[in-house]
Amino acid sequence: MLNETEYTAMLQYNFISQQITKYVGIFLYVLCLFGTGMNILTFTRRTYDSGPCSLYLSVASVFDFAHLNLGPLSNILQCGFHYDWTITSIPYCKIKSYFTFVFAVMSATLTTMASIDRYILSSTDSTRWKYCTRPVAVRCIKWTVLFWFIISIPIVFCYTRFDHASHNEQLICSNPSNDLICLWIQILYICIFNGFLHPIAMMFFGFLTCINIHHLHQRSLLKSARIQQINYQLTSMFVLQLIKSGFSSLPFSIFNCYLLITRNMQKSSLYQAKESLVNQLFYLLFWSNYTSFFVYIYSSDVFRTQWVKTMKRIVYYLCRKEQRRHSFRPETNRLTI
Repeated sequence: MLNETEYTAMLQYNFISQQITKYVGIFLYVLCLFGTGMNILTFTRRTYDSGPCSLYLSVASVFDFAHLNLGPLSNILQCGFHYDWTITSIPYCKIKSYFTFVFAVMSATLTTMASIDRYILSSTDSTRWKYCTRPVAVRCIKWTVLFWFIISIPIVFCYTRFDHASHNEQLICSNPSNDLICLWIQILYICIFNGFLHPIAMMFFGFLTCINIHHLHQRSLLKSARIQQINYQLTSMFVLQLIKSGFSSLPFSIFNCYLLITRNMQKSSLYQAKESLVNQLFYLLFWSNYTSFFVYIYSSDVFRTQWVKTMKRIVYYLCRKEQRRHSFRPETNRLTI
């Protein structure tokens, strides 16, 4: 039992967590949604569409866009507004959890593949360059999608709705880890597959790429100064993104492991409220993985130029569409009369 002071403190922690989720979460959600959309539009331009790295990143942005509308949006509604559309549907909870994980892990895997592509292209061993082609990237993406859709099926059997103490005994959609199998699934999928594995791999290959990056200008593979500039800046902005992703993902992964390790410990409601607040802060920090657009804008003149051209084309298209709509209106009125 909590005394009055502890009960008041618990309410304050829960209130802070709710307000942070409501306001910071909405801001980050809109920011990330805009950024992923801009990545998709920019990486599909002619300047980038022939390279495997840009293909990996554009497809990863598509999965990011889908994930944002499942995981983060659901988190905002549940923790910020106490509304959950899965409250009466356990099957929907299972399906949502399945696709949320699949979209997140596929995006991380494709980003890791992009880091491997940058490392191979910067390698001094020219025999490896044959793997940095668009046909190879297309095959890798297809097999990656198939692999994660199949390997993630066990998530469906472990996720359900239950009253969670750290959420004021509210129904939440998660893995309660009641048995050993579901506990290992939680450790394997959340802590390893979607936790430590990809950030560590990306940072490792990013470090190796940094070692080789100064050799890029010597590659006979680069056919012109323009292509050389694009590849160099693509590598530079990608390495910066890898560093940011590592610092964004690892704290959330570590804290998830801590929650699993201490899940059988006796914790007071006040302590659980503190854990819930810290977990929510790390989860919001994890969302910065979806702000890669702003890293690319900051670090690459080529990307910035292509994004400006993309915006001009969109504005031009919208203006032309509005002009055509107004030009047909008088004729339509005369025909009506």
